[in-house]
Amino acid sequence: MGVISATLGSQILTLLLWTVLSLAMVIIGSMHVDNCPVEPKIPIYLIVAGVFHLLSFILIPLKMVAEKLAYSIESLLGIFSFCWFIAGSVWVFGVYQDNPRRCNDLVYKFAFGILIFEYIFLAFLVAVICLFTCCAGFLVASGTENPASNPSPEDVEALK
Repeated sequence: MGVISATLGSQILTLLLWTVLSLAMVIIGSMHVDNCPVEPKIPIYLIVAGVFHLLSFILIPLKMVAEKLAYSIESLLGIFSFCWFIAGSVWVFGVYQDNPRRCNDLVYKFAFGILIFEYIFLAFLVAVICLFTCCAGFLVASGTENPASNPSPEDVEALK
């Protein structure tokens, strides 16, 4: 029971963290939509990314009612969010060398930080998937290559 409650607690904490970050993205992007002449798409990136994160959270209760529909919508949102993440990276990191940046400092640094956080999260996710894949491979390999667990007919005859 303790593991389940810890997992549920971490999921709720993660959901709350992303909800707050998504709301902050929408608010900061909306407040400074005209304050980034060097790359006017940076505040738009924040607004759209924040809205799409929030939309994906709304799908959580929909999964209980219409699971297939929710997963279909979630897939489309995921594909769009990934493409939008790449576009945001191009816009934000593309003006990194401008000194001074002609963009509101809060907007730029917040978008920069969100993107770095997402890159770290993606790297962590890829590392976990690779670790699980390696562990599964070792388990499968150790189960099929153990000669003691499946003696050959010759070994059975020799033991008699």
